[in-house]
Amino acid sequence: MSESKFCINCGKEIPANATFCSFCGTTQETVASTEGHDTNSLNQNNEPNQPEHVNMWTALKLGMRQTFTWSQRITRPQYWWLYLDLMLISLVLTIVFGITVYNHPALIFNPLHVNPLQLILLLIYSALLTWISVMQFTAGVRRLHDSNRSAHYLWYYFIPLAGPFLIIVFLCQRSNATGKRFDHSASHPTPWTHKWWTWCILVLCTLAYAAFVNATARANAIDSALTTTSKTNSNNSYNDSGSATTASSDSDSDSETSDSSDSSSNSITIDDDDIDIADQKSYSASFTDSSWANSTFKIDKVTVYKTDGTYTNGSGSDKKDFNGIVKVHMSIHAGRDISAYPTQAKLSTNDGQQVEADIDSDDFDGDLNKGTDADGNLYFILPKLSTVESITSIRLKWDANYDTDNYDDDNAYKTFDTSLNLN
Repeated sequence: MSESKFCINCGKEIPANATFCSFCGTTQETVASTEGHDTNSLNQNNEPNQPEHVNMWTALKLGMRQTFTWSQRITRPQYWWLYLDLMLISLVLTIVFGITVYNHPALIFNPLHVNPLQLILLLIYSALLTWISVMQFTAGVRRLHDSNRSAHYLWYYFIPLAGPFLIIVFLCQRSNATGKRFDHSASHPTPWTHKWWTWCILVLCTLAYAAFVNATARANAIDSALTTTSKTNSNNSYNDSGSATTASSDSDSDSETSDSSDSSSNSITIDDDDIDIADQKSYSASFTDSSWANSTFKIDKVTVYKTDGTYTNGSGSDKKDFNGIVKVHMSIHAGRDISAYPTQAKLSTNDGQQVEADIDSDDFDGDLNKGTDADGNLYFILPKLSTVESITSIRLKWDANYDTDNYDDDNAYKTFDTSLNLN
């Protein structure tokens, strides 16, 4: 029987001494004479390099060494042992890091907040998952090569339903000697760890994956913050003095039901959140300031609320419980083009609390054109409030400015600072 070999381009069987392929015309590599070589040597030339005993450890070492190797082959046992390794490692990483990084954002942009420890965990998790993903992808390419298929077969993944199953079938195929045409290794290959572009790919993919995980964690934290904590004694009805009532007769039943209904319907809406109110007190205010930029700032009403139970505000490390709210109504008349920021105001109370305006305050400030009138409510969340009467005075500070080309104009920036007695 005449000896033969396979074309390095199309994989067709051609005579062993052929210098070019009669099917595709590709010039063939010079093949040394096979005289003096036994059958086992010939068979080994048609198989990808593999250790004598394939197991989880040898497959993992090979996968790590060939993380960025595309143009070679990997046998079926090597691939599936590596696949098992990577799945187990991914599972461990998800258990150790995943629960934390997917529920607590490391970086919040508005307002800017960075949790250093959370950021380190996020980057470690993202870097390891990125490395595992690249290793898995390139191993899949080499497995397809071993079955004499191009990496373009991975496009089958985009076929709905059937595509992934077809890829699995291809990855389970036996080795095909014709797949040797994909072996184009350098005589002295450089390890991927010594190439700058491989590290660039890993870093960019790590940052992209970290941004995705952080965005997911941010969304999860917002969803969690929108759900209020269980309100204390929420199943009981309360009378005006705060003690639970019990119907003693049919004649008293209607009256008590009416009181309970009025109490439960008393609530305040901040953004899309309805907060039940146990007690509230409103105060008239007469603050007016027209001393700056021909503009007028007025505060005409302040309301103090005590919530019916404990609620939660914020997310992640900024998550705090509260049971009090101060609402301040402000109006602005712009006498010239100005920028005012009451929704970034700070409020301090007579009982020693200092808080910033809640991000869900009405959006009525910012850049205001000359002649503009704007008004809205500022909400300040109080972590602790014994009674509404305990707040007897508040102090409010906010900034404003206007654009000017006069560098000597010291009036361009203004910090308003006012104290209001509540009586």
